[in-house]
Amino acid sequence: MLLPALALAVLLGSIGALVIRNVVETTHDRLLDGSVLAIAERLTVEDGEVSVDLPRVALGMLESQAQDRIYYSVTYLGALVTGYRDLPIADVSDLTPGVTAHRDGIVRGASVRIAAQARRVYGKPSPVLVQVAETREARQTLERHLLAGLAFAELGLLGLIGTLSWYSIRSGLRPLTRLSDEISRRAVPVAINLQPLAVDGVPREAMAPVLALNTLLQRLEQSIAGERTFTSDASHQLRTPLAVLRMHVELLRRTDPGDPAHGAAIDDIDGAVRRLERLMSQLIALARADEGSGKRPGSVATSDLNEVAARVVAEQVAHALSRGTEIVLDRPDGPVPVVGDPFIVGEIVTNLVDNAIRYNRAQGTTTVRVRRTGSGACVAVEDEGPGIPPEEREKVFERFYRIASRNGPEGSGLGLAIVRTLADRVGGAVTLTAPADHAGLVAQANFRTP
Repeated sequence: MLLPALALAVLLGSIGALVIRNVVETTHDRLLDGSVLAIAERLTVEDGEVSVDLPRVALGMLESQAQDRIYYSVTYLGALVTGYRDLPIADVSDLTPGVTAHRDGIVRGASVRIAAQARRVYGKPSPVLVQVAETREARQTLERHLLAGLAFAELGLLGLIGTLSWYSIRSGLRPLTRLSDEISRRAVPVAINLQPLAVDGVPREAMAPVLALNTLLQRLEQSIAGERTFTSDASHQLRTPLAVLRMHVELLRRTDPGDPAHGAAIDDIDGAVRRLERLMSQLIALARADEGSGKRPGSVATSDLNEVAARVVAEQVAHALSRGTEIVLDRPDGPVPVVGDPFIVGEIVTNLVDNAIRYNRAQGTTTVRVRRTGSGACVAVEDEGPGIPPEEREKVFERFYRIASRNGPEGSGLGLAIVRTLADRVGGAVTLTAPADHAGLVAQANFRTP
């Protein structure tokens, strides 16, 4: 704050110096004008010659404590009538009769200010030139005193501004200092406090960043709580297939290779490994979805929904056959571009198709339909399984949530959670409805077109 104030003081000082110089020059010039006028008023013509009765007041009014030297002259047609010959004679033709003009000059090595007036006198055809000159000591002394007063005033003003600024800034930043101390106290590694900061006493100018920080703390607390829940649920879900593996490995150790229980144990181990592999794949997909969940929806990346759906169906044919079901793809001709990275769109469709195959009835059909809509495109996956009750359709999007009647080892409760997270990331939406003519579920993912 002091630097702009200093620049302003320099600017005002420069302007003040010009004003002071002008005032001093004008004031002293008026005194010179008075002397010139007093002499010019006493001009007469006697016996054809110009004469002047020089009054004492004409030069006395120029006396000052600076002891300036005064010079005067009265000339006619270049000839000196009275006064000092050292005083330079002005060109009468450049002067307007009766009007006093001013100029600077040098007399006897000293700088002087000269006032000159051409005065017409009765009896002479040409004007008489009257000049009075004064050295500049008084002017310079007065100018220095005024400039010194201005400088002291500006220094005092700068000091006052500095003191008031220091006090004001210190007082204004005191609430921020307290806020900083509070944040520092919360940074203890063993006891991090994510509660919102108190906004009492926070200056209005700092309210916006404090509120933004409180929002960040709230989101961070929710994120940490979600991570804790995720970790707890993931460990619980991993514990089941690992327990199955340990149990059947122990069973293998106790049975002979030819025992039927030996083969059954191997099949159970294979199933547990497959479920564990599926769970790990879903956890990785969910972690990737969470990693990009903070990005703004509507990425510029695009995908061909037709191509993605065909690829997913081709990959899931073996899974459908192993479950004793059929899978059908119904799609329009030509590309169906949608907003979203191919990996993200593929994960959404894959999870919907995988869920439909897993929960379909025996000998049922899983139908995958790709459609263009008025505002974008959609993929609808329909199965003929038991479906989901309306009151459960929103809950199944929660992580690790499973319907009470289906708490078997088949699913982990992550598929639809992954779908919802990835759909939000690309600005899409997911809905669950029941088919119109049979039991089952229709899971539809809506996408925006670029």
